Amino acid sequence: MKEETKKYLKQVGLASTIGFSVAFAIFIGVAIGYWLDSSFGTFPWVTLVFLVMGIIAGFRNYMRFMRRQQRQDQRTP
Repeated sequence: MKEETKKYLKQVGLASTIGFSVAFAIFIGVAIGYWLDSSFGTFPWVTLVFLVMGIIAGFRNYMRFMRRQQRQDQRTP
């Protein structure tokens, strides 16, 4: 397999992983918020707070991924 093909497949794999990472962070935030809301009877406030925290965590994961990719692209000639 050509080196370019290997690099392309690796990037596609990493890009799909980051998509799952963002979605999973949001899902976990909503799940924890919903569980806390059902425990304390505060629906929907804690769910909304944890939804926002999940979105922030997902965006942070995406930014880390992009910075890592930029550094890697700068290193390779």
